[in-house]
Amino acid sequence: MTLRDEFPVLARKVRQLAAAWRALEVTVVQDRPSGDRPAVSDRLAEVTTDGAADLQRALRAVRGRPDADALHTTALALLRTQRRLDDEFRCLRAAGELARGVQGRGPEWLGWARSVRSGVDGCVESLRSTENTMLRCWRETAELATRFGIEEGSEGRR
Repeated sequence: MTLRDEFPVLARKVRQLAAAWRALEVTVVQDRPSGDRPAVSDRLAEVTTDGAADLQRALRAVRGRPDADALHTTALALLRTQRRLDDEFRCLRAAGELARGVQGRGPEWLGWARSVRSGVDGCVESLRSTENTMLRCWRETAELATRFGIEEGSEGRR
């Protein structure tokens, strides 16, 4: 495949990831049970809102032509998404905070926590697929650079 072939695939994968993230955000923010909220729910709401903003930048980047800025913006959004998932949802500390935060609050909060974990799983799956496509785009970019004789120290020469 070529970069021109891979880039639309990347755009589709980023849209799918953004949709999975948006579903997680809806679960975290809008599907929270009413009443007294545990602090963890407010923190996760902030995390998902910030993540949505990063993915919006990536969505704008993949609407255009495949260039270094678009690839960099998208790669940065994917990296930040990965870190959010790992640091704020999936690590032992985060999982423990979520479990402790909903403990004793009733079945609606336990259901919410299960839905959050399910949403995270969907994001992880989508992110992995998107990252694989991103790597193919980088490979194609490197191949183009090599094919056209772009060498170290020759930036700016065309």
